[in-house]
Amino acid sequence: MSAIEAPAPGRGPSPLGMAGRTALREGFDSTAHWLGLGEIRADREDAPLTIRLGAPGVTDVTVIDRREAEPRTHRLDPSAEDFPARLSAIRGAQAGVGAKVLLDPALCFIRSLSLPSAALPRMRAVLAQELEATTPFKPESVHSDWYVESEDVPGRMLRVRHVVVKRGRLDPLLAALAEAGIAAGPVTVGTDEARSLPIDLLSGGHHSLRGLVGPGRGNLALLAGAALLLLAAFLGFRAHQDATLSALDTAFAAARRAAGPPVPPTVQAGTAAILGRRAPPLGRTWDALAAALPDSASATDLRLDYDGAQLTLSVTDEAAALAALARVPGFGAPFLQESSSGLEGRRRLVVLLPRTDRGAQP
Repeated sequence: MSAIEAPAPGRGPSPLGMAGRTALREGFDSTAHWLGLGEIRADREDAPLTIRLGAPGVTDVTVIDRREAEPRTHRLDPSAEDFPARLSAIRGAQAGVGAKVLLDPALCFIRSLSLPSAALPRMRAVLAQELEATTPFKPESVHSDWYVESEDVPGRMLRVRHVVVKRGRLDPLLAALAEAGIAAGPVTVGTDEARSLPIDLLSGGHHSLRGLVGPGRGNLALLAGAALLLLAAFLGFRAHQDATLSALDTAFAAARRAAGPPVPPTVQAGTAAILGRRAPPLGRTWDALAAALPDSASATDLRLDYDGAQLTLSVTDEAAALAALARVPGFGAPFLQESSSGLEGRRRLVVLLPRTDRGAQP
């Protein structure tokens, strides 16, 4: 195996990063398809440098430099240790030099498939699934691109050409170009530049981004127009929403004014009287008594009414229990109504707690 076929170490992207970029770009692909954005023939664009990789039996790499009036041709050995240095020497002191890479068709796996037209927005994903299912290639181990050869309009079918090259053949050259400071791309396939296929293997089968960043101003105008339409639709929706809410507020306010007071005065007075004669809340009173009583006292019975509470206690220390009941919120000083002997030397007390928040709404 020659050096140009050896896998490049350390070039494998993380699966998470690839998944995120793939999902983003597939969204762009679908959007570009529905917006009708055209594609750019990246394989026919002029580049300062053209690098040609011959058939598998050809070991040299041909570099054509067109930056001067007379093109210059160099033949380099990609297996040489100084291959990146020689590429850098060809680049010279000029920065931002790009190179178009032209692969011989014999280096690639090329096939034609008939697929439904409905698959066009997701063509990359469909081809990747089909490639993994019917060939020994894995999508992550190859560079690939596709284009539509023909269309059967009545049958709603497309004839698609799918071009695949192993990363082991292309990645070492891309690594050498990067080391030499040369930007690679596009990477196309053909016997010569005039008969190259309309693909860019570095696109990974995504066609929308290539069209958006290309020289076609019509695509950019369509994209800008679509963005303006979306913005106008959003602003119009918000304005309609605000106007609707304002109209509802005005209608509710007018309806309340027309209906008069929410409750007649006689009903309000009756409600206040009923609430004023209610006993204190049972649960809140039990909680207050439990918090106030010492451990030596326990309540066995509680009766509540408008005037207060009648509490039956079982205590060992009568004075301590009465002193504790004086601190119950919402009630006055306790009045000992009855005191008698209980079981096991305890005292049974009946205590009245007058209510101090009489009339307050609980």
